[in-house]
Amino acid sequence: MNDSSLITSTTLRRGETMYETLVSAGISSQKTNSLVQALKPLFDPRKSKYGDLVKLKRQPDGRLIFEYFPNSLDYYVVEETESGEFSARKKKIPQRRVLMGAKATLQSSVYESMRGVGVDRELINRYADIFAWEIDFFTDPRKGDTIQLIWERYLSPDNDVLVEGRILAARYINQGKNYTAVFSRDETGHFDYYSSDGKSLRRSFLRSPLNYRRISSYYSWRRFHPILKIYRPHLGIDYAAPQGTPVSAIADGKVIFAGWKGDNGRFVKIKHPQSYTSSYGHLSRIAKGARGGKEVKQGQIIGYVGTTGLSTGPHLDFRVTKNGRYVNFLKMDFPTADPVNPKYSKNFEKTKEKYLTYLEILRDSPENIHLFPEELPQGKRYWFLPFPLDRIIR
Repeated sequence: MNDSSLITSTTLRRGETMYETLVSAGISSQKTNSLVQALKPLFDPRKSKYGDLVKLKRQPDGRLIFEYFPNSLDYYVVEETESGEFSARKKKIPQRRVLMGAKATLQSSVYESMRGVGVDRELINRYADIFAWEIDFFTDPRKGDTIQLIWERYLSPDNDVLVEGRILAARYINQGKNYTAVFSRDETGHFDYYSSDGKSLRRSFLRSPLNYRRISSYYSWRRFHPILKIYRPHLGIDYAAPQGTPVSAIADGKVIFAGWKGDNGRFVKIKHPQSYTSSYGHLSRIAKGARGGKEVKQGQIIGYVGTTGLSTGPHLDFRVTKNGRYVNFLKMDFPTADPVNPKYSKNFEKTKEKYLTYLEILRDSPENIHLFPEELPQGKRYWFLPFPLDRIIR
């Protein structure tokens, strides 16, 4: 019997290291370093990737158990011994894939409504990311809105959940307006989320560089400075957020400055295509993957919210320039990414038809959590499960 308690279960974000994940979970730097060193002979932490699953548990006597799931059939377990040292071993993952569906009616917030029916926290974040440019989940949701998603789940032979996989289809109905996303991959390996008419749901820039509580200061040519007590331009946006909140690059680019910059405190500046730059100020620390000269990807973590420099509290000072001139990011209109390649439109239509059917079945299901077969039975709307559904629902 395993009496260990779960400390955290999460996936690595872009630019985030295994070390940073453990420290963020409250593990000391010394113990984290010992754990990572024990793992190195079996798995090089530098090869960890965005999306890899990390689980951290604690035994009743306080000893740690670390489980790392790279995108393979192997996973790694690092256990703390009674002497305080760590030992590591590699294990095989027997698994099978099932398709799951979840639906919820909005009551308070998207997050609380989805958690209320049992949806994993990381899935909620991914769901929000898919619609990041279509819906502002801080202002748009209304009570009674409809939430739906279809995703992959990987199970052990005993039907224990191993990994929550990719979201394959999602829908949000906001005051009667239907937003639908379908995941599709073409023969070249390119993949994206598309609307029902084949348009990409991505933009060239993220809608915001972090998950924030509120905007504490908007773009302005005449803003009263809370410390200096004078009016002066504030050609950016202040996002209020808790200390340590991850900050992401809004688009692909190259870091042209990372370090201390006067009143801005710890500061990162990124050069993007089409003569854009973005900057991120007052950071508590800068991510290892965001040093000067490094290439970064859209959504990659480049630092963490802080209050360094001339600051009254934890927030991100975020600014964007175009051809060297500051612009109001909240009023920018960014083009979408490329639509479905016409060469592969037939494959997309087939994929879309399949998952829209799943969404319809989920809509009509009496349950908020639904298990699908890989292929829909001909002429049937519902079916019996080969094993109890509660065994594969967290």
